[in-house]
Amino acid sequence: MKHYLLLCCVLLCICACARIEDGVALYEIEFPAIPEAWRELLGEPRWQVEWISPQGPESLESSVNAATLALIEEYTNPIIAYPFWPEQGLRPDMMKPAGALFPFDVEGKRIPLSWQGGVEALVYRELTSAAVHANKESRLPIYFNWPRFRELLADPSLKEEVRSDPWLVDWKTVCLKTAQSGFDKRHIVPRKTEPLLVPLNPDTRWIGASPFAPPFTQTSGESLRLEVSSAIDTYVCAEGILRCTQGAWIWQSWNKASDDSALPGNLSRF
Repeated sequence: MKHYLLLCCVLLCICACARIEDGVALYEIEFPAIPEAWRELLGEPRWQVEWISPQGPESLESSVNAATLALIEEYTNPIIAYPFWPEQGLRPDMMKPAGALFPFDVEGKRIPLSWQGGVEALVYRELTSAAVHANKESRLPIYFNWPRFRELLADPSLKEEVRSDPWLVDWKTVCLKTAQSGFDKRHIVPRKTEPLLVPLNPDTRWIGASPFAPPFTQTSGESLRLEVSSAIDTYVCAEGILRCTQGAWIWQSWNKASDDSALPGNLSRF
């Protein structure tokens, strides 16, 4: 949210004329289909949408397939939509977002959100924050070549893991380096990871926080082996939610009545 407020301040300073009524239009955003593995395990999500309105930062929650936003027509606006499942304890910050960049993704008066667009919208937000902190106005995302960036994410010169799942990249660090010294595609690499063994051993199917990551199955009787980074990752199965980072993890069982017996004695907590 701090980065979002910074983005708001920058855009409002640049767009003082955006308060003019005829410079604003209503657009209907459409949420993407969630991965089938998510739907099978969790059902349909609610969405938390964040964007910049003529009055400043806005957010709304939606449980339907579309929502209407007021947008300043003249300026680029990142739209970010986090899926979440409150009944299962999955907050909006736990799963990766969908999104779009206005006006690049406009189709008439519609803006279809996409999972790839979620990466781009988040990069826009992070680059704004980084440029403000570095006092580098020329590196603000309004000057960034977004069509070229989109092409780059599918470029064969990038590592295959990144092209398959761009959420493996530490985009915050990429944006900090871009604000300081300019964009360099050599910074777009997967986060460094290390193995983590978690002594949970159900025979179950897991999903991760990224919509690009395929589900995987754990064999009963074996500890769960994950590759984790310094970021906090989320994994979900039919029995509960696992949150982990390097050297720490926490398990939240959905069977509240048996939580105490389900938690291993050597559980690490954040």
